[in-house]
Order: sequence, then structure tokens, then C-alpha cells
Amino acid sequence: MIKKMNISRNLNLKEYIWNSIHKLTNSFSILTVNNLGNGYIKCIWEISRIDNLRIELSNSCFCAIRLFDISNNRNKNNSTCIMKEIEISKFQSSITFPIPINKGVYYVEFGYRKKDGEWRKLAYQKLNLGYRIKKLLQNFDNDSWFDSKITIRRNEVSLHEEAYQLSLNSLIGGSENIS
Repeated sequence: MIKKMNISRNLNLKEYIWNSIHKLTNSFSILTVNNLGNGYIKCIWEISRIDNLRIELSNSCFCAIRLFDISNNRNKNNSTCIMKEIEISKFQSSITFPIPINKGVYYVEFGYRKKDGEWRKLAYQKLNLGYRIKKLLQNFDNDSWFDSKITIRRNEVSLHEEAYQLSLNSLIGGSENIS
């Protein structure tokens, strides 16, 4: 437990030092995301000298662009977080790729993955491609034909209820007719 706390404290100290260096040098990595239309976006980035040093010192596995769909993040019950991670070379400065849906709000991160699998974000940008039309699906949770306590007048009987009632009056009716 103490070892875990020390590791966490060291990680927080490292992040604090890197953030302080960024602020002192005013050297930040930059990410720009452009909508190209036809369902494609282009990400352009510039890695700061400080972040280049961080990448080298971390012996990172690779750099990457991560895409999140945050269109419904205002509603916690329906929020989506579709993520796509695209591995890129640290020598690249841009990439063009298709997005899953060409409407909605996306959050794009540029960063790198360390050898231990930990993700380090260097820059990010949100991209709003407009409103999505939400398709409403019929919900059968509270359908009245499942509730035996509800009495329905004859002219308002559903097909399911009518079929059930017909089965009760025949000789080959349901289990209710077995004596």
C-alpha cells in the first residue's frame, strides 16, 4: 500500500514538473483538427521541444491520435464514448482519416503510449460537426398487453389480447381450460 502511494506521489511530482516547464518556456504541443467533408477529418500537429524530450525519455511505444464521440455527454444516461486510436509515427505531422459518423461532437487527442501502456496526452481539440438526429426506438417495458390487471373495452382490444381471448373460448384453449 505504501509502495503504491509512493508511485502515485512520484507520478504527480513528474507531471507537476513537466507542467511547470511547459509554463516557464511557453512551449506547448499544438493539435488542429479540420473537417474535410465527406466524412473525413484531417489532424495536423506540432510537437514542442519539451514534449519531444518527454517522448524520448519515456522510451514510448508509439504516438497516436485518439478520437472520442462526445455528442451526448450532457446526458449521462445516453452518453457515448466511441474511441478510435490511430497509431502514427512521431515523424509525421498530419493524418487524414474517416470518422464513424459525420455529425456530432468529437474530442480528438494527440499523445503517446508509454512502454507500460500508460497514455500521455500532449494536445487536444474538440470538433463540432452539427447536431445528430436522434432516432427514438419503441420501448416495450410498460406495454399494456403484458399487464393482466388492465381491463380493456372490447373495441380497444389489441391483437394480442384478442388472440388470447379467442384461445380461452375454444376446446384447444390454453392451460386455463385444463381441469
